[in-house]
Amino acid sequence: MKAKIRRALLKLRGSKRYDYFDEYERLQWQPIMENEKYQFFRLKQLLNHAYETVPYYRDIFRSLDMRPDDIRTKADISRLPVLTKNIIKTNKSGLTSKAFKADELITLSSGGSTGEPLKFFTHHNFFEEHNATFMLSLKIAGWKENERLISIWGNPNDGRIKPGLKTFLKNVLSANLHLNAYKYDSSTIRDWIEHIQAKNNTFIYGYTSVVQNVAEHIIDKNIHISNVKGVMTSAEKLHDWQRILIQKAFNCKVYDQYGSREVPGIASECPAGNMHQFLHSAYVEYLPVLDHPENRCKLIVTSLINKAMPFIRYEIGDYAVPGSRICPCGRGYPLMEMKIGRIADRFITSKGKTIYGTFFVRQMYDIEGVKNFQFHQLDTHSIRLNMIKSHNFSEIDIHKISQIESNIKQALGWDDLSLDVQYVDEIPKTIGGKHRHIISDVTG
Repeated sequence: MKAKIRRALLKLRGSKRYDYFDEYERLQWQPIMENEKYQFFRLKQLLNHAYETVPYYRDIFRSLDMRPDDIRTKADISRLPVLTKNIIKTNKSGLTSKAFKADELITLSSGGSTGEPLKFFTHHNFFEEHNATFMLSLKIAGWKENERLISIWGNPNDGRIKPGLKTFLKNVLSANLHLNAYKYDSSTIRDWIEHIQAKNNTFIYGYTSVVQNVAEHIIDKNIHISNVKGVMTSAEKLHDWQRILIQKAFNCKVYDQYGSREVPGIASECPAGNMHQFLHSAYVEYLPVLDHPENRCKLIVTSLINKAMPFIRYEIGDYAVPGSRICPCGRGYPLMEMKIGRIADRFITSKGKTIYGTFFVRQMYDIEGVKNFQFHQLDTHSIRLNMIKSHNFSEIDIHKISQIESNIKQALGWDDLSLDVQYVDEIPKTIGGKHRHIISDVTG
């Protein structure tokens, strides 16, 4: 009943969110070829819009002696240059569509996980489409519209929702609860767990590292959770050991979701455990990285839902590869495999060799007495390993940690490396409230 009332109220306000949601639910069962045709149609619409209303892209097309009509295949799209964060920062006005009035533009910023947050513009309909895709992700994971969703996230309001009676009624009707993940401690986590246990058929959505912290508290305190239907993580890489931990704590399946502040709704995990690309929401390209030890590709993405500031062929800063299997779930969306994570998660040795972050994360996999950790490269000779002990930290863990430096040296030939192990009470998060397992001060 609440779901029907919410749909009706949103429709009265002119919202198209559920229209998009219903359309996306239908699209997921179409054949991949049909969805790819639809995606290309949307991409061409965006390119025409950018050419007509965005000065930066008009200049790009003219410099290439092209028009959007000249793009007839996916190969043609690669003729357009890659869009980087630096280009966006220095061309904010030129990248803004002239089809929008100043009071129609909404300012957002990325979480700043690799440095200074990126500020950009979007518009109201962006959120309508984004929320519809988000609901589709949850629905694929088994959530139903009348069931409670607890979001353990950053600022839930994002500066867009004003507190008041309308907001209160909306939260009551949606049965949603937002828990602020920007600042919390053990007392806060205890309160969160009480909220989680309050009602049946609850879904949880949140930052991977924060949900991990909640899961650790549940296990440490021997708390039994039986009312959670599913957990969906996002914003950070979900490692296998984190998935196992969270599933153990909440007694349910964990689903991963992939997107960014700038380009949301790129992919989401299905019950078969595969990540599906949402072709209605984003266009994804895979650029091979020649020296990558696991043949990962650099992701280049185009948001199909932001017309206020189109991000076309945007270098998002992540690695992945296209999936080669057919998913048994039957959805008409191609697969994506993400085993590495962010491009920034890499170190440079004194000999100039690039070492990808997954190698270092794996050093911690069987050390049970560590709640969280971060490898921080200070220079080409020095790495600081910050660790937070758990209550079951043991002599066995101390021995394993003492072997990490020699393991790294032996495996990588990094003979002049010095690993400084520090036990800390807290590891600073990014501006957006995220945790990074790998951070480097060395560029190259």
